[in-house]
Amino acid sequence: MTFLHLFKRSTLAINGTTRQIRQSLIPRNASFKHNFSSISRGQDLLAEALAFGSKRKIILDSYYPQTGIDVHGMLEFHEPPTEDEGQTDTLLMHGSIIAFPHACYLWKPKADIEVTLESLAMVILSKPSVEFLFIGCDTPLPQKELSRIKKHMQEKHIVVEQMDIMHAMGTFNVLNGEDRRIAVALLVADEV
Repeated sequence: MTFLHLFKRSTLAINGTTRQIRQSLIPRNASFKHNFSSISRGQDLLAEALAFGSKRKIILDSYYPQTGIDVHGMLEFHEPPTEDEGQTDTLLMHGSIIAFPHACYLWKPKADIEVTLESLAMVILSKPSVEFLFIGCDTPLPQKELSRIKKHMQEKHIVVEQMDIMHAMGTFNVLNGEDRRIAVALLVADEV
């Protein structure tokens, strides 16, 4: 017995009205085949938000431990690439990075003890000013230095949160899609 027969039989058991509706919607010779080849990567909920505006926004795409971060939207082609060329506007940034809504820069720290207020000076100097700074690091930062960073950034009206790299990337992408003034510092450690 096919799925269609089971579906019709269970629908008939409910009531007569449902039977009439279902039979009018489903042709008698219908077969249920799902073709999943057209589904590529799900639905992009932020596509319109990230494409909105005069400047192109970046997306933090993938994280490779001890290597770097894939940043989508960093390269701009004068002529759109064809599918045969295999070009993409994603750039693998080797090492730690600091990202803003429209730009991304390599960042010197390679270990959690190197993340200091001084190493984050770019965030303080950025214009327009940043509302949120997320520090993505898979190991906890030294509490004394993190407290110092939070205290100084609070004086500049910047909220600082530390989280693991994947959560920091996702939070950055969502808030960037909402046009928030945000920065993220992602520490790609040499050793785990």
